[in-house]
Amino acid sequence: MRRMVLRLAVCLLIVLTVPLTLLGFAFGLPAQYDRTYLAALNDKLDRLETAEGKRIVLIGGSGAAFDVRSDLLEQELPGYSVVNFGLYAGLGTAVMLDLAEPYLRAGDIVVFLPEQSAQTLSTYFNAESLWQSLDGAAVPWTSLSASQRSAMLGAFPAFAGSKARLCFFDGKPSGDAIYARRSFNAYGDIACAGRSQNTMPGGFDANMPISFDPALVEDALTERLNAFSKTCSKKGATLYYGFCPMNAAAISDAELACAGAFMGALAERLDCPLLGTPDDAILDEGWFFDTNFHLNEAGQIVYTARLAALLKAAAGDASPVSIALPALPQSGFSPVYDGDDSDADCFLYEPFADGQSIIGLSETGKTRETLTIPAQHDGLPVRGFAAATFAENKTLRKLTVSRNVTSIPDGAFSGCSALETILLINPTPSACSVGQHLLDGTSAALAVPTASYSAYATDYFWSPYAARIEPAD
Repeated sequence: MRRMVLRLAVCLLIVLTVPLTLLGFAFGLPAQYDRTYLAALNDKLDRLETAEGKRIVLIGGSGAAFDVRSDLLEQELPGYSVVNFGLYAGLGTAVMLDLAEPYLRAGDIVVFLPEQSAQTLSTYFNAESLWQSLDGAAVPWTSLSASQRSAMLGAFPAFAGSKARLCFFDGKPSGDAIYARRSFNAYGDIACAGRSQNTMPGGFDANMPISFDPALVEDALTERLNAFSKTCSKKGATLYYGFCPMNAAAISDAELACAGAFMGALAERLDCPLLGTPDDAILDEGWFFDTNFHLNEAGQIVYTARLAALLKAAAGDASPVSIALPALPQSGFSPVYDGDDSDADCFLYEPFADGQSIIGLSETGKTRETLTIPAQHDGLPVRGFAAATFAENKTLRKLTVSRNVTSIPDGAFSGCSALETILLINPTPSACSVGQHLLDGTSAALAVPTASYSAYATDYFWSPYAARIEPAD
């Protein structure tokens, strides 16, 4: 009997120790994510709570954060203060509506500016990202829906464990390049140097296709927006559905022909008015920065002028916008030529954007278990590789991605059953963009420079794959 009681006591101690340890990691350790890009949510919530008078509140993902100059918007609409409550589509846009709702008040003009993508136009929610955003701050449980609270509880162990790993082993991440808390200004806009030109090879990101399928907007998001609009009306605020900037180079003629039908479907399904049309948000590739929705500094001014004109027109103000428009910047893409070119004969190439793109493997390449993407071939820089290059390859075990590769296509490793490691040698994670389906079809790990591990794990592009990222050592 005593032995049974002792066993039960030990089991109970173990059961209690695990959650207590996780609670200690999450709330007892110093904040680890408070300098990252996501941590800017805390500053945005503070501004939303404290900004006085009538406000223009912009809600959305990173498109809203990158694409508006709030000081210029205030200049064109005197009497309003601007709150840029755009952050990260990978966190979820519906949760941004939920977090903003308690702080809205009479006289507010609220503009919902979602990116034109399936994930953004859904009720998708990443609970671990919200934990990281609020590291060291109180969790606004009452603002979250029941399903979001449940997801937060489910993601808690992973967050606590990741925080402990950063604290004890990998070091506190400070944010990578532009994707850091310090890159935001007091309004909540991205306002930092280093984004003067389009840095995307070919001018657009193929991993971010822009669609105008009328069915793109999830029914659940439509319901959430209509409920949000009703709340705005009760509080004396006005909600508009706006269009986030879109890279013209990423829109096919067939998709462009559907824009009118998309707008018509929105107008029919939403209880709030539309602010402008998709045409008002489609801009030349030269105005963009590193994604099809992120503008460079000049593009930010151009879109702000358009947004100001739309808001003035909605208010019945026929006066012209006085914002001085900049010249269209030239492309800022700078190829990297240095790298290991020993496997150059293992690939097939075709011309692409003043360089070459890999489109497949040579007969030699198909037999290799290890391959390195070359930096150049025949004196021209290798810009990247097509999605079909490695797909269904049953031989490849390790792929080294050189620094010259600035984008990896979705589905590139689908069916690569033998692939164990994708080695990324670039120490700057934001130098290579990836989409939402990078690792579909493979169980391979992402090995990164050891000193850059925490930067990759919290990076704007790479953080969705944090569970598969490991130090190269």
